Amino acid sequence: MTNYDEMVANKKNRYGGKFDASDLDSRFVQYFNSGERIRVETTDGDAVDVRTGTVGVTIGWRPAFLLVHRSDTGSINLLLPRDNHRVTAVKRGQSYEAIGG
Repeated sequence: MTNYDEMVANKKNRYGGKFDASDLDSRFVQYFNSGERIRVETTDGDAVDVRTGTVGVTIGWRPAFLLVHRSDTGSINLLLPRDNHRVTAVKRGQSYEAIGG
């Protein structure tokens, strides 16, 4: 069972019929499972924001993935399905390796 499957099962068990997975964007499941640091590009019109971090999940009956930048500062970005996010790289060793996204 993957981390994602376990998280969903635990939340279904805890919240029953109230559980709602609609904010869990499937593009980020593999990174949630692997714990790898990723680079995410978010576009809003002409503006492009590039952030790096690991994928975590919010608590509660309607969880969402979030990009956790640094554990010591607690800075995050929500990774919602309706937003324009694209994974552009995965950290391999000391540097980020570009991927298609």
